[in-house]
Amino acid sequence: MAIEQTFLAAAIILVITALIAVYRAIEGPTLPDRLVAIQVIGTATLIVLVLIAYITNQPLFIDVALTYALLNFLLAVIAGRYMITGEIFQ
Repeated sequence: MAIEQTFLAAAIILVITALIAVYRAIEGPTLPDRLVAIQVIGTATLIVLVLIAYITNQPLFIDVALTYALLNFLLAVIAGRYMITGEIFQ
């Protein structure tokens, strides 16, 4: 029972971190700052999904988290390409 409470506390801390990153994503002075903030939000969401999967004993959440991780990675690759070349497709 104590491990579930610890994971719940970690999930709450990660949600607070994601909320701070939302501020940076909105008010970021540069595009790279905003992109990093969006990646932090995605990573925090991914970890919270895995923690919820463990707490509730629902393995479906891990599948959702893996899909979300793939989308987060693709966003990072596409955003990096846009920052370097100025276009997504050639």
